[in-house]
Amino acid sequence: MAQRKQQRYDLPPYTEGWFQMGWSDDLAIGQLRQLRHFGRTYVMFRGDDGRVGILDDVCPHLGAHLSEGGCVRGNSVRCPYHHWAFDAGGRCTDIPYATKIPVKARIAAHSVVERYGMIFMYRNKAGTAPARDLPTMDDFDESSYMRPAKYEFEVEIHGQDIMENSVDSPHFSAVHGHDMPVNTFREEGHELRVTQLTSVRRFGTTLRARLEFHLIEPGFHYVHFPEMPGPAAHVFSSIVPVDERRVRHRLSLRIKRSPIPGFSLVARQFLLWQMMKTYREDMRIWQSKEYLPHPVLCEGDGSIMKLRAWYRQFFDPDEPSVRRLDVVPS
Repeated sequence: MAQRKQQRYDLPPYTEGWFQMGWSDDLAIGQLRQLRHFGRTYVMFRGDDGRVGILDDVCPHLGAHLSEGGCVRGNSVRCPYHHWAFDAGGRCTDIPYATKIPVKARIAAHSVVERYGMIFMYRNKAGTAPARDLPTMDDFDESSYMRPAKYEFEVEIHGQDIMENSVDSPHFSAVHGHDMPVNTFREEGHELRVTQLTSVRRFGTTLRARLEFHLIEPGFHYVHFPEMPGPAAHVFSSIVPVDERRVRHRLSLRIKRSPIPGFSLVARQFLLWQMMKTYREDMRIWQSKEYLPHPVLCEGDGSIMKLRAWYRQFFDPDEPSVRRLDVVPS
């Protein structure tokens, strides 16, 4: 089974872009964490100045991992082996037994943005500066929303499949028992926006909602519920590869505060239950489904290829498996 799963995606396992590496309130001043993503390890830390740094997790001195026994001192992370210290920019700031720091005493540092209670890192194959800024969410005023309900899990799937799932209208009816939603698409720069009208039977009544999907990065999208029973809501969905086979999926649900005491809390618990139910239903299929580069589609499946065309821009165009996507079987 494991061997079959390893070979079920003829796609590059990683893309470039901004990825959520954690939640802000999970990293206090003076703390560090080891991150396992993109088939390697990183060290993430927060200095006394509150700034978050993410570095490759290998000391250039003798190869020790900073996350394995290292600590934060001031605004630098200190290696456990010989106590060399490195700041958030990857520069060596101290060697306790040397008066001169070697010019090459640096670690690769990654661009970090902290926003909406989340920590994002930019990743690309070349390790160069970000090609674009992390987009903002214009329709989200954080001050008017409750603290998030958070959930995360790992699953063996490619990130593109999770994105496809969001715009696959027929599956909402077949898998989740919703009425099949109607989607409208528009592209705005790197962002793909999908508006979805849907309804579901719950508690003997029909609940209708309008959902706005904002696919802003290959590893991050959010769903705005501007029209639904109860207060408005946002769901933030983060997809970060762990290695070539697995992704870590982080979800956070934000509910707008209601003037009715306790109402927003009840709404958040109901939506969280509904969201977890939906993901459990999807995961039964995700764990074993195969990726077909040229699927047989019908009229109602038009969203799938639109999503794939959008997602493809984030792959390295020189990857052999990306070039093969141009070959349409006869």
